[in-house]
Amino acid sequence: MANKFKTTWFWASLGKYDVEKGFFNKTVVKELSRRYVDFDEYAQSLQNAYEELDNEGYDVVNVVPISMGTSETCVQKGGAYVGDVGFSVTRGAVVVGKRREG
Repeated sequence: MANKFKTTWFWASLGKYDVEKGFFNKTVVKELSRRYVDFDEYAQSLQNAYEELDNEGYDVVNVVPISMGTSETCVQKGGAYVGDVGFSVTRGAVVVGKRREG
């Protein structure tokens, strides 16, 4: 007999942005700080998890976010250390499916 519940999970990359650099203002892609997630990748991964569970005969009953906690040093304009700033970013999720009856 198959399990009544099944889980799958995913983890999204950090977001990226364009920045102009150098003498000729060449545009380069840079990775953002640990504060941002690639939401297009996140959304696609979530959709893939739903479709995978549906194809295997499960209905999604719960999505549990996976957050990454971290901190960054905070300094004033003059360079004086103020302290650390803590924050968390939702980078992924655990998706729970329940086997369909019948």
